[in-house]
Amino acid sequence: MDASGAGGPRGQGTEDVRRHNLSTLLGLVHSRGGVTRAEVTRDLGLNRSTVGALVGALVEAGLLVEEPPADQSPGRVGRPSLQVRPRAGGAEVLAGYVDVHAVQVVRVGLGGTVHGRRTIPTSTPPTPEEAADLVAGAAVELLEDSPHVPVVGVGLAVPGTVRTGDGTIGLAPNLAWRDVPFGALAAAALAERTGRALRVDVANDADLGLIAEVRRGAAVGLSDVVYLCGTYGLGGGVLTGGHPLTGHRGYGGEVGHMSVDPDGRACRCGSRGCWESETLAEAWAEPFDLDPAAPDIADLVLARLASGGVVSRRTRDRLSRAFARGLANVWHLFDPQTVILGDGLWRRLWPEVSDDVLPWVDRLVMPAMRADVTVSLSALGSRSTVLGAAELAWSPLLADPVGLLAAQDGREAPVRV
Repeated sequence: MDASGAGGPRGQGTEDVRRHNLSTLLGLVHSRGGVTRAEVTRDLGLNRSTVGALVGALVEAGLLVEEPPADQSPGRVGRPSLQVRPRAGGAEVLAGYVDVHAVQVVRVGLGGTVHGRRTIPTSTPPTPEEAADLVAGAAVELLEDSPHVPVVGVGLAVPGTVRTGDGTIGLAPNLAWRDVPFGALAAAALAERTGRALRVDVANDADLGLIAEVRRGAAVGLSDVVYLCGTYGLGGGVLTGGHPLTGHRGYGGEVGHMSVDPDGRACRCGSRGCWESETLAEAWAEPFDLDPAAPDIADLVLARLASGGVVSRRTRDRLSRAFARGLANVWHLFDPQTVILGDGLWRRLWPEVSDDVLPWVDRLVMPAMRADVTVSLSALGSRSTVLGAAELAWSPLLADPVGLLAAQDGREAPVRV
């Protein structure tokens, strides 16, 4: 069918352009925490009157404020450019991370400011119903601190495969979840406990940790990154050409289940010799006779490595090689600018064992790809996953800021720009 037919490409109307410009402006302020009008004019490539109208629409919507710069220099010539910042209390999101030993929930404002946090330890991995109830209970406590602030969404991170669109967990091996409609469970628990019908989005923990590092952490300005996280499962998030790699069902990036030893340890996914089963808590704990489920397993392993001895040396060598095999596979598959070690066991171990791992990586990666092979530590650390879940919750507002708020409270959108 030609371009003029029903199936051809469509041009952008005035409303589409306006929505795009408002989205871009709000995303700019959200990412940087604040900008000047002059910076907006420059970065958006729009004239000053259009920028003024866009900023005015978001101020009227209660999302942004304009104010004179705090550092006005004496004797400065001309009127200083106004600062555009998120409005305190204009909008917030809730974000949660369900992990093996704890459930985290935070309340986050525009600009990435965390206004409250609750962490609930769990003695055993929670069931889906328990996790949903823990998230909802923490949300009630957090909302008591700001009962009148609009909550525009909830983002939840889970260490498992998450089906695109409906928040169903295909498989979370370390939580023992399979085919769980966790988005629906959490939405129902939140509605019952808070009295609010909140939009809930769910995604893989590593995919969300990557988003946070790209927006505010070690991957700012990079276009090709692999992010790894986890202590009991090895999650992977992949950014290629500036776009997240998700796969057609949302299951892409499961690098922890690459085989690095076909005859290796049994993995909870049902396979054998996966990268995560060969290099994470149980693999380190067994030779040292440690409890792999210990919350302080990283500290225990580091203490054994520091003590030296034959067992320590052999374990260090064997697991360093196994981790290097996976890193080499990652470089050959994705050709990243860097691999970021996010929250989890390997981020803690890396300063101690990097000199053991990297020579093996250098041997395993083909010569044409060896240059600039780097491994970086997460800038956000233990916050990366839950802050990535917050970014997931912000996505609908950032895509259509005025339209979403108008739809939520039933009012007309501000005057067209």
